[in-house]
Amino acid sequence: MSEADFAAQRTVRLTTRGRKSGAPRTVTIWFVADGSRGILVQHATGAAANWYRNLVKEPAVTIDFGNGPIAARATPITDPARIQQVLAAVRRKYWSAWLIQLLGRRSHALAAEISW
Repeated sequence: MSEADFAAQRTVRLTTRGRKSGAPRTVTIWFVADGSRGILVQHATGAAANWYRNLVKEPAVTIDFGNGPIAARATPITDPARIQQVLAAVRRKYWSAWLIQLLGRRSHALAAEISW
């Protein structure tokens, strides 16, 4: 799948390993492309998402754009300025992200890079 192909997708299925159980946990989330073999994901409402806490504990993840799973590695983004860049990129791709991020404005935004 080319960068243009996966960048045009609306969502990605992200599978992490449960930080306590070790069992696979899959969520469907928004993303933005980050080069030909990477994506950026974020969470901007409420408490930290389980998928984020799971990938912090175990960075080996699987992503699926609809053509089958791809083994990947997640890296949490800790720089506040970089997190804000990810949030802005998500808002550019998904109009409803404005509202979701606005509602979560009191929360601590999180982001991660996933590459394969």
